Amino acid sequence: MSVLPAFLVAAVIILATPGPDMAFMVATGINQGRRAAVRGAFGVTTAMSIWVLVAATGLGVTLTQVPAALDGIRLAGTAYLTFLAISTWRHAGAAITEAAVVPNVFRRGFVVNLTNPKVALFFVAFLPQFLGTTGENPMAQMLMLGLLLQVTGLITDLAIGSTAGVFRDAVLSRRRVRLALDGAAGTVYGGLAALLVVGVVRG
Repeated sequence: MSVLPAFLVAAVIILATPGPDMAFMVATGINQGRRAAVRGAFGVTTAMSIWVLVAATGLGVTLTQVPAALDGIRLAGTAYLTFLAISTWRHAGAAITEAAVVPNVFRRGFVVNLTNPKVALFFVAFLPQFLGTTGENPMAQMLMLGLLLQVTGLITDLAIGSTAGVFRDAVLSRRRVRLALDGAAGTVYGGLAALLVVGVVRG
């Protein structure tokens, strides 16, 4: 229990820092509305379960010792963000009925989080530092902290996506505004992909 305050502060910081997950939630809320954002948020949270298990079973330590593995995660994230950017640009300004049928929002959220290097680094390198000083039941501690982060992240993602959805509802009839918002979302995806490439190049 002694590590929880520091952990919660760290969790709030990582959740509040703009990244692929936040960009996905904003873009989903704007492009497809609140219901789609809810499905996307659960996709993101489900993917977090995998990272929790990776950290709890000690596989995260192995990842930190293989730089190529983290680079692979960055490159996978780059590829998927590029795909989302192109897809968003192609459908920019689309009629609401057309935009609403974009499939697999849950899967997109899942993949975005699974290939998010910020989340990967947090779970495999940062989370283990919050284990209690007694060293008892490290797996149970990791699972507890991971579950806490998942719940906090889900609440945050639902709030972000729903807010974006409410904003979208206010401009449903304005195609130029939708076009500008969709273009901005695609640009954010593309910018994040470029930043991941820079991270790989710089090593």
